[in-house]
Amino acid sequence: MTYSMATVTPTTTNAASTAEVRLNSDSPIQVPDGISNIVSAIGYHVPTGALSPDESYVTRLRLQSNDISVEPCRFMLPAVNTGDAGFTAISAPMLEEMSLNIPNANGANINVYAQPMVNNTVAESVGCELIYSTGSTGQQQYWNTPDAISTGGTVINTRTTLNTITITDGREITSLNAFVAPTTAAASTHDVGEFEFTSSDFQVPFPYSFPIASSFTGLTGAASSLTNPKGLSRQRFPAGHGIPLAPRALINSFYTNRDAKGVGSTCMPFVSFTR
Repeated sequence: MTYSMATVTPTTTNAASTAEVRLNSDSPIQVPDGISNIVSAIGYHVPTGALSPDESYVTRLRLQSNDISVEPCRFMLPAVNTGDAGFTAISAPMLEEMSLNIPNANGANINVYAQPMVNNTVAESVGCELIYSTGSTGQQQYWNTPDAISTGGTVINTRTTLNTITITDGREITSLNAFVAPTTAAASTHDVGEFEFTSSDFQVPFPYSFPIASSFTGLTGAASSLTNPKGLSRQRFPAGHGIPLAPRALINSFYTNRDAKGVGSTCMPFVSFTR
């Protein structure tokens, strides 16, 4: 079994729009002949110009194909946050590899889309790496998010109900993932708290609550906003040890903020699952 990888040409989004754009010069990327499996995807994004205070880059990637079964395949990229007022530094998150294990990929055309979930002063450039294999590397993973972002609470210890995720024909959840990014950075206020996932369609009665990847904002007028280097909080389960699902599952999620905020933070749950 041999691995390979290819990069999807970066594409610039529209700063004034939350519409999807197709990467790779608005064209699909073709999987090479001899490749039988798309192992994973690694997305990245970077602002294209001078940053403005109090903004966050909140981006979702989506994979689609008319040749092979891919969808749903929607997942979030780690946040890039600017700071408050005369910010002095911005922390870029590490790359995140999202497991796919999409079989029968030989010669397939794959469309990769990026969607900014919020507007910003300058657009961002979004790219993606696809990792290939000539052999099977595991069971196919599907990904889904709510259709829209949610906003967390401002008063400390507020439990906010987020938008729901619907899964059809799912067998097992293999990861629970939490995205939280400041909407407005303010000196000495931080993003810290817990995500919780619940559903009457989970086939087990156990709790699923875990801390987010925290963000820190600095002191006074030069308030840098530093995202946790990993950017996302991800709870992954080995095959056969995830959350068993009913054939159609409606998943509820909640965010409890443990620091007071002037403006609630942007929140987005997302999950991976098998069929």
